[in-house]
Amino acid sequence: MNVVRQVVERYNFELWNEQRYEIAREVIGDSVIRNSPGGRQVLTRDESVQRIPDAWNQFERIEFELLHTIVEGELCTIVYQAEMRRSDGARDSIASIEVFRVSDGRIVEVWNNSHDHNRWPDAKLGSK
Repeated sequence: MNVVRQVVERYNFELWNEQRYEIAREVIGDSVIRNSPGGRQVLTRDESVQRIPDAWNQFERIEFELLHTIVEGELCTIVYQAEMRRSDGARDSIASIEVFRVSDGRIVEVWNNSHDHNRWPDAKLGSK
């Protein structure tokens, strides 16, 4: 499997879904540049990881699903959705597209415009 894809999948499936924070050094660079249409933010690895328990504190379940993955060089683009359940049982879903840049086997940059609180249409898009 392509190393870039493997890193992004581990980030989503192991770090986010399974809350395996011990793998952070393996998949996240010392710092991560987070790009959005509104600007750019540089986070340390610890700040990048802290986003995960902060989100999990609001939910009892978060599960990312990657519907489509495209790798080109250092870049990995994912079409994803995540199913979430709050402790009161209320459900939420988010869907978006993110582009990750992986250098030396670690995520160092991400582009994310935001996400919709909804799901993608049921049709599976496949992966490359």
